[in-house]
Amino acid sequence: MNMYLEYYNLKVTTNKNEKAFDVFKTIFKGNTVKNTVEESKINKGGTYTFKVGLSKTVWRKINLAYKHTFGDLHNAIQEAFEFDNDHLYAFFIGGNRIKGIYCKYAEYEGPVAETTTIASLNLYKGERLLYLFDFGDEWEFNVELTEINEEAPVPLKPMIIESKGKSPHQYSGGWGLYE
Repeated sequence: MNMYLEYYNLKVTTNKNEKAFDVFKTIFKGNTVKNTVEESKINKGGTYTFKVGLSKTVWRKINLAYKHTFGDLHNAIQEAFEFDNDHLYAFFIGGNRIKGIYCKYAEYEGPVAETTTIASLNLYKGERLLYLFDFGDEWEFNVELTEINEEAPVPLKPMIIESKGKSPHQYSGGWGLYE
């Protein structure tokens, strides 16, 4: 929770007897928090399955352990889509480009992808992210956390578990040719 508060530059005074979810209720007015994740649904451990897509017909599913980093997720996406892994990248929680988790070479003051673990952000099933690769060509991948499985064996390295559609050529000059 502290990472979220710091990330969004929010100042909150808490009571040690308060639960984390109750603190968020004080930040957001009205029923805004009603349809969000409840504290009891947040799980940090286990295997996380992400669906990473360029379109409805071109996507990959990738399993990672809770202790893997966003840098590990980046590398798995690069492998899954057969890209050269030769440009900067960032992940954005919620899909907007306001604040991100950037690769260490981006010289950004904030969370660093190579050291930020999947579990540290308290992601929940159904949460969406935007993965931006190559700040010039701006490859945008939609990322959704489709499952958190506490019982599954934790993978030692990220694993591509399902694939649909042909990967586009990274330097094709336009993604639209492959949709």
